[in-house]
Amino acid sequence: MKKSITALFLFISFFTFSQDIKLKKGKILIENKEWLNYDGCGSFNNNCNLMLISNNEEVVYMNWVKVPNAEPISNYNRTGELAYIQIKFLGLNASIEMKQTFKKAISIIYNSKAVNEDGSFDKDKVMRLVEKYGTPFSDQLNNTNNNTTIIIKEEPSKPGVNINIGR
Repeated sequence: MKKSITALFLFISFFTFSQDIKLKKGKILIENKEWLNYDGCGSFNNNCNLMLISNNEEVVYMNWVKVPNAEPISNYNRTGELAYIQIKFLGLNASIEMKQTFKKAISIIYNSKAVNEDGSFDKDKVMRLVEKYGTPFSDQLNNTNNNTTIIIKEEPSKPGVNINIGR
């Protein structure tokens, strides 16, 4: 009985506090109020553009980045592919990366209040997003692919009988 009451409260709280974000006919609707326009952002698209309502000026660009053989192969990732979204705030030279869907990334941007009512950026809030999420996947790839050469020093042979098979 206690488990069912707890589950009921969790279920109700989940639906009462979640925002209703819809992508319809090129418009992002949050609680049935237009926020920004979009282009792409579908499940089969590799990029997503968020644009101002007034003049369709592009303000946020998101794209899927897929890097083969960058992750360990497992039952959940049989190809070892690293997939993440790169989000660029155009005009600020700022970007973040996350493993989310386009819709979830739009929700994060909206909830952070990084885009003002007039479509301009709140630079402090954008910088907080950059500080919070950063670019961990690009940093990881740049650190592992730095083309360093490893030199293995061969020790001099010891006196006595040395037998080397296979050389």
